[in-house]
Amino acid sequence: MKSEQKPDSKGFRGAWRTFTREFVIPIGMALIFIQFVIQAFKIPSASMEDSLLIGDFLLGLKFVYGSPVPFSHQRLPALQEPNPGEVFIFHYPGDPEYPEGKPERYHFVANLFLFGNLYWDKTPGPGENSLVWYAPKDFIKRCVAKSGQTLQVSHQHVFVDGKEFTLPPKGKYREDRGYDPIRDSLSIRLPMPGETLDLDTMSLTRAAWIRSLAIQENPGSKVEMRLDLWRDSVMANDYILPYVNGDASNPNHQAALYYLGMPLSHRSSGALDYWHAENVPFCHIQELARTGFLRVADIIPPQFRKTGGRREEQNEYYMGNYLELLAQNIRAQGEEAHQNYRIKASLVIDGNVSTKYTVRRTCYFMMGDNRDNSSDSRYWGLLSRDNVKARAFIIYFSFQNDDNSFSFTNPLSWLTIPAKTRWTRLGKLID
Repeated sequence: MKSEQKPDSKGFRGAWRTFTREFVIPIGMALIFIQFVIQAFKIPSASMEDSLLIGDFLLGLKFVYGSPVPFSHQRLPALQEPNPGEVFIFHYPGDPEYPEGKPERYHFVANLFLFGNLYWDKTPGPGENSLVWYAPKDFIKRCVAKSGQTLQVSHQHVFVDGKEFTLPPKGKYREDRGYDPIRDSLSIRLPMPGETLDLDTMSLTRAAWIRSLAIQENPGSKVEMRLDLWRDSVMANDYILPYVNGDASNPNHQAALYYLGMPLSHRSSGALDYWHAENVPFCHIQELARTGFLRVADIIPPQFRKTGGRREEQNEYYMGNYLELLAQNIRAQGEEAHQNYRIKASLVIDGNVSTKYTVRRTCYFMMGDNRDNSSDSRYWGLLSRDNVKARAFIIYFSFQNDDNSFSFTNPLSWLTIPAKTRWTRLGKLID
C-alpha cells in the first residue's frame, strides 16, 4: 500500500516568512526606533514663536537624554545631560502622572511606547472599564537655568548667575503690553540634588512649586500640599473669608477666584476695577492646594462633558500664584482686624507630613521664546530631570492653517497643501 502523503506545509511556512519579513520585522523595528530614538511633536501653541511656529512638525532625540524603558519608570543611560540654552520636549508637570493624580486608585500597568500609559482602575464606576489608557500631554520650551544657578527676570531681561541670558533672535517680548508681575519679575535659586528645602520659609507660590517638583520625583506616591491657617498662634482652619478681591485686569486673579466655585462679581471703586467673591471658606482653599489639580470635567457644565473625561487630559493646574492672591487677602483681613494671620504649608507624601523636602534630581527652569504668551516655569514652577523626554532636533514639516481652511474631511482642501506648506522651514535644525 502507498503511504499517505503528509500535507505540504512549505506553502504556509513560506507565507509566514514573507509576512514576518515584510510586516512584523519592519513594524517592530519602527516601534523600537520610536521608543528609543525619536519623538515626533507638533507645535500646538505660540509659546515658542518665532523660533518655532504653530504647525511645525519636529523630531526630538530621546537617546540623547536617555530613552525610557518600556513597562517601567526607568530610562537608559544618557549621552549627555540637559543644559541651559537647549530646547527640549518634556512631560508637562501640570498634568498628573496618574489619572486624576490618584496613584492610590490607579495601578501602573505598562508604558505603551508612543501611545501613552496603561493603568488598572481599582474602583471603576458604573459602566467604566478597569483597564485605563491615559496620556499626559507634552510641552516644548527652552531651558534657561538648572540646579545650583540663580535666575533673575526683569522685564525682557533674564540673568543667570549675573550674566544675561539673551532673548533668542526670533523670540518675542512686547514692552507695550504693560507690566505683568509674573512675566516680568522673578528671583530664584534652583535647588541642588540632595538639598533640603523648608516650605515654612517660602511664599505659597514657591511652596506650590516644590509640591509640583515632589510630584514629579515621586511618580508612584501620593503627594499633596497641606495648608493650615493660624490666627495669633491658634489654628483657625474653620475661618471664612468675608471677601476675596482680585485685579480685574489680571487674568490669573480671575482664574484664581473662578475656580473657588463661589459666586463672582465685577466691581468698581473709582478708577479701580476688581473681581469680588464673598464668604469664602478657608477649607475651599485647602482643597485647591491639596493636589494642585482641578478636574475640568467637574467644572464644565454636564451637557458639554465628554464621556469618560476623567481618563483624558481633563485637568486644570491650580498654580501657586493663585494661592498667593488668596493669602494676600487673608493677611489684609487680619490687619484690618488687628490680628496676625499666617498660612503654614507642608507636604504630605504617602501620609507622612513634613514642612521639609529633599530634592532628588537636577531641576530646570523652562521658558518659551515668546515670553508674552508662554505657560512656563514662571507659572507652574520647576521641571524635574525625570520629566525630560527628548532634545528638539529638526523640523521635518511645517504647515500653516491659521484660517482652518484645510480639513482631512474636505478633499478639495487638499489642493491647498502646497500653498500652505512652509517650504523654507523643512529640514531646519532647532537651536
